[in-house]
Amino acid sequence: MNAPPTSPKPWSVWALVGLAFSVGLCPVITMLGVVCGLMGLRDVRLHQRRGRRVAIAAIIIGLVVTPATTFALVWWNDAIRTPLLHGPQEALLAGQGGSPAALLEAFPTDAASGSEAATFLRAMGDRFGTLVSISQDAGRDAMWSPDGGSISVPYVFTFSRESVPGAARYVILDRGGQGPALVLRFAWVRIGDTSPLVFPPGADTGDHTEDDDAN
Repeated sequence: MNAPPTSPKPWSVWALVGLAFSVGLCPVITMLGVVCGLMGLRDVRLHQRRGRRVAIAAIIIGLVVTPATTFALVWWNDAIRTPLLHGPQEALLAGQGGSPAALLEAFPTDAASGSEAATFLRAMGDRFGTLVSISQDAGRDAMWSPDGGSISVPYVFTFSRESVPGAARYVILDRGGQGPALVLRFAWVRIGDTSPLVFPPGADTGDHTEDDDAN
């Protein structure tokens, strides 16, 4: 007499959820994948469920993906998000704090000399006072360059004396030469509406925002 067929063991939900979480793009989610994978191993051992290899895979993938996604998010925040939100704020603050070299580092190499940076910072301080903050101007639109490698963003520059409109062009990719290359520097910054201050000196700011063109 044949023995009755046995039903297959159920899968560990912990293991399956851990695998799904481990391939996420958020470090918090991928770490949850590791935790769920560990819980999956425990679930498999205690309740005789299937999914041991799945739980192990969730742990390994989560441990590999978590630092990678963490690095990617930190890089994105520092190299893309913050410059677009606040323009060359850190460079200008450092410059007014006595370091013209910090201003130069935010722009392409050889875009200006140290004396030109010092002259610009002195003119900015004499005219507007000490820089407090830079924020995006929600009333004007940003414009991408035709090749998509840079973007001109309108800002409001808040100084100790007054707030003035301005803009800056941030170059993400240089699509010239032999192929795209990361730049991650400002091409220019323009402060003020009437007779604006521009750095680097002589920079062509003709591709600024549409609202500026209309003014």
